[in-house]
Amino acid sequence: MTPTLVRQHVPHAESAPRVGLCARARDWSEIQERMLVPLYEAVYERLEVGPATRLLGLRCGAGLALLLAAGRGAEVTGVDAVSPERLALARERLLPDARRGAAGGVFGLPGEQAEHGGSRGGPGVPGGRDARGGGGDRPGRAGTQGTDDAERGVPGTHRGAGSAEPGVRREGTGCGTSGRTRARAAVELVAGSPVDAAGAKTAPYTLVTVFEPIGCLAGDSEGLGELLADALPLAARGAAVVLAGWGPPERCATSSVLRVATKLADPLRSARSWRPARRDDLEEVAQRAGLKPDGSGRVACPFGYADVDSAVRGLLSTGLFDAAIAATDAKQVDKELTEALHPYRRPDGTVWMPNVFRYLVARVP
Repeated sequence: MTPTLVRQHVPHAESAPRVGLCARARDWSEIQERMLVPLYEAVYERLEVGPATRLLGLRCGAGLALLLAAGRGAEVTGVDAVSPERLALARERLLPDARRGAAGGVFGLPGEQAEHGGSRGGPGVPGGRDARGGGGDRPGRAGTQGTDDAERGVPGTHRGAGSAEPGVRREGTGCGTSGRTRARAAVELVAGSPVDAAGAKTAPYTLVTVFEPIGCLAGDSEGLGELLADALPLAARGAAVVLAGWGPPERCATSSVLRVATKLADPLRSARSWRPARRDDLEEVAQRAGLKPDGSGRVACPFGYADVDSAVRGLLSTGLFDAAIAATDAKQVDKELTEALHPYRRPDGTVWMPNVFRYLVARVP
């Protein structure tokens, strides 16, 4: 859900007056982004991401996936042309020296804590459940290559503005400027397309990721072909390319909540209406890009929130409800979204929605 569960790629200027882009970016980085940590970790475990990895993260957003890869020793480059607000937060996380003093604090790197690479459930929120339905609190486990095995995952749970991120010591936030920043050899963030990152690379990338899941809205894979076409010339032959998508609706509780966006946006007759994920969504994107599929996996990524307000803020931060807000108003969307979340509210007030996400590993020929 990089805005993403799946980002609505609307012109930046059009959405700015009504949705509060800077506040939404903070909600994304503080509440929603961590819900996909089991997906990030499953991919990194499977591909053995480490010091020998040169990673190009497309639509990197606020950079949590990059942060976890950097914590494993990988050289990371993040590219995002959609949300300068999120990219500014990625700079605070990954390039603290460049932002220190500008926003009253920084995000630390994973090495600053003894534990990193995964997040824990909060009080009253259980650990991740196996995508087949089994229980367990163990960290994410990657499936074997060439299979579609379910994997375990433990999502973070938002507990307010001061909550810690997976592997991150939180000291402060800000929503600063955008642009190109490189403060150390191992980390680079670029506001633009992969072409804009080409000049600084010293060697071909061995891993390209697009962790923004598709398969939630009609047409949400549009633009991926062009993005990959720009990125693949920068990758080594045989490099892994990872695409992510929603699992079947019957295994994604959040899909019923996301339909609220379509219902409220109907007056606009938006082409981006909700649709169920198809089995071959990721494979079709890979085929169009000229990639060779090399295995896939499923990961349990339950969305856990401390309360309904946090759930509403987190889901709104994805950008999926912006069209609905434009068609009605923010109060109406909040009301409808709150009602849709009611079945997932537990007696202690927390919100829990089990979901399964798919990923595809493909190779550059």
